[in-house]
Amino acid sequence: MSLKIFAAAASASILAFVATPLAAQPILGGPWSGLYIGGHVGGAFDANKLSFQDQSAAQDLSFNPNNDNTKLLGGLQLGYLFQPGGLVFGAEGDTSWAKNIDYLSSVRGVLGVPAGPFLVYGTGGVAFEGAHEEFAVNSASGGVSDFRRTANRDGWTAGAGVRTFVAPGLSVGVEGLYYGLGRDTSLLATPASTGAEPFTVHDDRNFAVVRARVDYHFGW
Repeated sequence: MSLKIFAAAASASILAFVATPLAAQPILGGPWSGLYIGGHVGGAFDANKLSFQDQSAAQDLSFNPNNDNTKLLGGLQLGYLFQPGGLVFGAEGDTSWAKNIDYLSSVRGVLGVPAGPFLVYGTGGVAFEGAHEEFAVNSASGGVSDFRRTANRDGWTAGAGVRTFVAPGLSVGVEGLYYGLGRDTSLLATPASTGAEPFTVHDDRNFAVVRARVDYHFGW
């Protein structure tokens, strides 16, 4: 297990450990107070932005990323909120999965205000991603070379959303999150059998996620 997966799992475990005893106590404050668990589904936009530059003397390379920039994404979340008055605050941990994304996890603070039947909130914290990338390099003289590599990143995420109760203890919502997981440029080369021609890959792991969510709130 990588350090980033361990960190995300440990953070979620700590949150669950702290929140579970609280869930058995009477809910204090407004209806958003307490432990909740749920799931989400949505889309990750521009989650695999790869660009290439031919560094070979012949300038005969062309490139074909085999990943979709827009990905269907789904996952789970766990959190705890406090509502002592007209302010709602707490913490949430989540993990999502998608094609070529092995995990996309975050641990975030949540700060919001009730607006009638809705909770309008902002959120932000640390983020971790494990992904794999696939692309092909075509050479006029040496055919096609397939590349596959991993991308393990950490960074930050921030966003906003709105939720509302649709039944006792059951809420639905929609939120947008932006992930800042960095950029880098790597110098690679085709295999020796195809001329060992050099090229660079620019990898941009900054992207947006829009997702719908449903949560069950304990203590109702």
